[in-house]
Amino acid sequence: MALDAGLRTAHDPEKAAESELLSLARSPGLDIVGGDVYAIAMHYTKLAGILALALRSLSDAPWRPVDPIPLSRGGTWHSALYDTGDEHPRRVVLVDRWTDDRAMEERMGWRTLGEVCALNRPVVLCGIVIGASHQGRRHSHWTLCRLAPHTNVVRFIRKMGSDGFSPSWRKVQREDLDIPTETWLTKMREDGCFRDLVHKVKVPVPANRPVYMAQMLRMARDMASHRALPPIRLAGCFGWSPCNFLKACHTPTTPESLGFVARSSLKTLISIIASPLGT
Repeated sequence: MALDAGLRTAHDPEKAAESELLSLARSPGLDIVGGDVYAIAMHYTKLAGILALALRSLSDAPWRPVDPIPLSRGGTWHSALYDTGDEHPRRVVLVDRWTDDRAMEERMGWRTLGEVCALNRPVVLCGIVIGASHQGRRHSHWTLCRLAPHTNVVRFIRKMGSDGFSPSWRKVQREDLDIPTETWLTKMREDGCFRDLVHKVKVPVPANRPVYMAQMLRMARDMASHRALPPIRLAGCFGWSPCNFLKACHTPTTPESLGFVARSSLKTLISIIASPLGT
């Protein structure tokens, strides 16, 4: 919510994001037990502010929600994407790490594929790595730097050698270092941090879009009738490992053409093999 406020404001995106998070920290408050709740709130305040400023650097104008789209079979699609003024709508995903499996999961999940099919337009998926959570804080270059002894030079990645920083370069959190956020982002850019922290994937409209649209309409009817959760959840296609039936489900083809055998045929074959005559 804080990042959304920063992306959509017509004023200073960093201040808007920080003010929204502080407001949320006051009411309803943070679900944290311990004595450093205020420090953690300030940590996330700075994280929201720097992310808002970095993303808004893509466009001077405020990001705005994509307009509702009327569907061909009735109803209206209310998108959760942003219109940044360029060619494609944009979806922002905050993750602890970005892997090939996570990229596939986000690209093929309903939150992305549903948008692509409903809008009938390619979507740009932005994966922003904010680091793993440790002791209530997110550890990444957005929030953590190295400070040189005596000179107070800010660095993130060593340019020479592979031994890392010496012990004299101390770790400093963003909220504990009084430098402009623009300077922090400039240092991140100079050290090449964004290659690992910002990932963009263009998701095209699938060839079998009508199949997905039919599933979406069916699930919408199920939810409107207060039935159980819809049985098909695309993120489940990439659970512990990608499902073997991906090509059969996500391409305009049939399972039989890919070598799959219908279960009914297998039952018939098993019954023949297990018969007393073996014929």
